[in-house]
Amino acid sequence: MVRSVTGSATELSSKQQDDSELLYISFVGVLMAAIIATGYHNELDRTITSYAPEGSSYPFPAQTRVPVLKLTLTIGFFLLLVILYSAIRRLRRELMRKLYNYREWLYLPKAMKTKMWMLSLKALLPRKKMLYSLQDVLPKYPLPPLDFTCQKALRNLEPLVTVERFQEIKKEMEKFAAEDGPKLQKILEKRFESEDNWVSDIWDKYAYLVGRYPLIYTNFCMGGGINRSDLASATKGRPQASVAANQVYHMTRFYELIKSEKLEALLMMNLVPICNNRYRFLFGTTRIPGHKMDSMRTYEESKHIIVFRKGMMFNLPLFASESHGPDSLLTPEELQSQMELILKHTEGNSSVPNPAVFTTLPRSDWCKEREKLMMRTQNRDSLQQVERALFHVILEDTSPQDLSEECHANLCGNGFNRWFDKSMTMTIYENGLSGANIEHTSVDATLPSRGLEYMFAKMRFDKNGNAQSPPDIVMHDLLSPPFRIEWNLDESQSESLLHHQTAHLQQSTNLDMLALKLYTGKGAIKKCRVSPDSFMQMSIQLAFYRLHQSVPKTYETAMTRFFKFGRTETIRTVSNHSVAFTKAMIDPKATKEEKLCHLKKAMKYHSDYKLNAMSGRASDRSLFGLMAAARMSGQKQPALFDLPEIKAGDQLSTSQSPFMFDLKISRGMKLYPAGGIFAPQTMDGYSVYYLFLGENHMTIHIGTYRCHPDTDSKKFSEALQNAMDEIKTLLTKV
Repeated sequence: MVRSVTGSATELSSKQQDDSELLYISFVGVLMAAIIATGYHNELDRTITSYAPEGSSYPFPAQTRVPVLKLTLTIGFFLLLVILYSAIRRLRRELMRKLYNYREWLYLPKAMKTKMWMLSLKALLPRKKMLYSLQDVLPKYPLPPLDFTCQKALRNLEPLVTVERFQEIKKEMEKFAAEDGPKLQKILEKRFESEDNWVSDIWDKYAYLVGRYPLIYTNFCMGGGINRSDLASATKGRPQASVAANQVYHMTRFYELIKSEKLEALLMMNLVPICNNRYRFLFGTTRIPGHKMDSMRTYEESKHIIVFRKGMMFNLPLFASESHGPDSLLTPEELQSQMELILKHTEGNSSVPNPAVFTTLPRSDWCKEREKLMMRTQNRDSLQQVERALFHVILEDTSPQDLSEECHANLCGNGFNRWFDKSMTMTIYENGLSGANIEHTSVDATLPSRGLEYMFAKMRFDKNGNAQSPPDIVMHDLLSPPFRIEWNLDESQSESLLHHQTAHLQQSTNLDMLALKLYTGKGAIKKCRVSPDSFMQMSIQLAFYRLHQSVPKTYETAMTRFFKFGRTETIRTVSNHSVAFTKAMIDPKATKEEKLCHLKKAMKYHSDYKLNAMSGRASDRSLFGLMAAARMSGQKQPALFDLPEIKAGDQLSTSQSPFMFDLKISRGMKLYPAGGIFAPQTMDGYSVYYLFLGENHMTIHIGTYRCHPDTDSKKFSEALQNAMDEIKTLLTKV
């Protein structure tokens, strides 16, 4: 017993000596690296010796010198490789960041400098380009000098007003540039230095969230798929539940690609990345009403959708447990069975009023109603389910007969079947047609368009029209059935539902929507050797001038996603050249040569402005930023921003977007996106959305307000088609 204790003590003493020596050896190894690095041998030698345990040789015991040397060299070599790899990676990203500041590729794509730039990027770009992998190399959005903004804005306003009025505006602009402008510009300059994008969050706040108007005037809608062969609806006649199941499944798969960051980033010319930050807000996002300003909330762990049917709302869980496995997305067949349960449950029922109609109200009014709802536990729980949903789905009990009826229904609904605050609402009609309603604060049109492209490409039906799953998909043992969301409204709210619906239906009826399917596209325009977009913009200008004999303030959307957190800028189509062109076209004395000369100058001006807008060299966002800076700083708004020419909305609000995004999936598709529409900005104005569908097809959506006696969607569509024919004839060589 004693021996054992003594032996243990000896072993412990020996172990302690070994540990002490090992600690010393490690200490010496680290310091030797420092010795080699610094060269201060003599002073450090004495220091190391003083720390050596008794009985240890310096610098290492003989039997450990070679192993320690190998270990030290191995660690040192590994650390060197890590440092070298990190340095090369940082250098690579920094070089890419510098190269992406070069914007002349837009203007001079064939220049030698651009070609060398392209070769450099090809050498630096990684093979895999996932959704957010290139965010850190995107350049900052430029802030133009104050003088540039003022001069550019004046040039945009000049063709819209008389000579006398222009001089008044010029005088006010010069006063602003001398007095309030410099102080406000300094606020923006500070933001430019401190923020990744000086305008992104103030655009969200002051272009959208501060607005007190109903969202029907800012949301936009998107149509369903149409066949490439005849432009007829691709899903018309298919069972409603199977169309819904297909769309829900594949749109959720698209969401999963975003969440996992496995969605491939799209690059212009396979070289230039675009900002993908707004994908974070496409799903699970809701605009929350406020008394003076709304806010946005994104729920990243959303796992359910809300399904509307005849005013009733159902919570449908999207995920279930597999056999001995984790939760996974329901299959298309399973989703179809869930949709059929909802259809069966609501069969024979009349429409039920519900709080969705409150989202049609002016925002401050909706905020008050929401606060009332939040006072009751059941309503609070129901609101959370509705607002936290990944997206909403509407199983309509109506059947639009054409694209015009479809787009109007997609945008407006009936008051009880759209929660306008939701970032994405997908609508499936009884006859199989479909569409979507998008809240504009969250995203711009190109992002949901890519989602729809993915969805359309992946949808599958069996010979009976039922939803068909991808191969090797796993079915689930037990599905949680959808359950109805209940509300407990007070008496005043219950009584107000039908009143608010009536007001919404009046607003909706006032909106006149017309959709055109044309069997002509970019091909015929490119034969004229002009830009298809410039061609359409001049056609729109000519159509407007023929109908109204006036020059409209015009907006066209330009993408600024080449910059970090970029969204859009405004292309100001109207110029002195476009005005001269439209006037010449109705002047019987003007020759073809004069008309053609004005047209080409107007098109060149438009094309140049478009490139400038995409490059951050326009003026609308910087002028907007100056106005927002006055509000943020609490200063009195300068008189410049009260001028009606600046303050008023655009009489012509126009937009377009690509019809193909991911070429890997879109090339094999048998259908096109149908396009979409949004409300005009002014009561006497028009909204125009055109979409080129390959070389030989296009759709055009036109919106007006019925209450205004001088605007009419049908008349404008006829004038626009005539203008397109006139310009084609003008550009055709005899």
